[in-house]
Amino acid sequence: MKNLYLYPITARNKTGIINPYVGNLRDALKKHYNVVNVDKPSKSGIFDILMYIRKIDIIYLNWIEELPGLHWGVLQSIFFIIILYYIKCSRIKIVWTLHNKTSHFDKHQLIKSILYSQMLKKSDLIVTHAAEGLNHIPAKTPSAFIHHPMRSLDDTRTSDDGLPEYDIIIWGTISPYKGVDSFLEYLYKNGIIMNYKILIAGNVTTIALTRKLQQFMAEFENLKLINEFVAETELMSMIRKSKIVVFTYHSDSVLSSGALMDSLSQRATIIGPKAGAFNDLSKIGLIETFIDCQELVIKIDMLLKSSKDQDERKQNINKFIKENSWEDFSVTISHLMNKYVN
Repeated sequence: MKNLYLYPITARNKTGIINPYVGNLRDALKKHYNVVNVDKPSKSGIFDILMYIRKIDIIYLNWIEELPGLHWGVLQSIFFIIILYYIKCSRIKIVWTLHNKTSHFDKHQLIKSILYSQMLKKSDLIVTHAAEGLNHIPAKTPSAFIHHPMRSLDDTRTSDDGLPEYDIIIWGTISPYKGVDSFLEYLYKNGIIMNYKILIAGNVTTIALTRKLQQFMAEFENLKLINEFVAETELMSMIRKSKIVVFTYHSDSVLSSGALMDSLSQRATIIGPKAGAFNDLSKIGLIETFIDCQELVIKIDMLLKSSKDQDERKQNINKFIKENSWEDFSVTISHLMNKYVN
């Protein structure tokens, strides 16, 4: 087995995994590679790679372009750009997952763009979970579009769930780029904000956005904000008790979304931006997409009023889940890496 370094595995918590995607990716890679840092979460970010640099064959990177926004991020970024040259001279191979078109966050855009550019130039294989991602990868660089792998979450809807409590749920980390406030402002300005019972669930990332959302909550009793991390079992129950899952993301930076896939695993009715993985799933009839808030409201009203049988769509979702599991991804990524980086 070849030695592989996986990023990020951080000591910020007990497991070293702060994102379910990384945990599932780790398990998929362990079947074919010796993941050298799997049991040694980093306390020093990407500097940790120095412990392994002389014994690794492959570096597998996720969200490396977001380094500048982390603790000592600018210093980490400069270090990484420098060490990239050593990595290439040492014939260590680089696999990079392109999760987003650009960073979701405005800060440190210059150094982020440098990191992004370096990864496009120096990666030996780039994986993207949206067909649109291929448009951002140089033609000469080996690349592959693979649907975001699905966890085997059962459809746990039961008769005990009763009637839906909410028309719309918006969930996940609530960051400015996700456009939740813009959506509420559109509803307010068009006099239709009272038409929908809306649940917003997840940590709000900025004070300014928190205040803006709280102002809406104070004025309209049909809106509810749960500004905290919501455990998965509770979250899945909230999704089941909502008629529609809405992703109000701005499309400028979005490619793939774990939240989209987790919602799909609950066979939810979903509307998201006409971009990235949302667009891919729309083309095969699994979700709806929108271009702007006006179209979003039209789609919401259409789905809320629709009495169309959803059995066929759910059957298609079940088929998609079976064909795009993490087990399937493990096999696919192994074949790709055998071809391009082994």
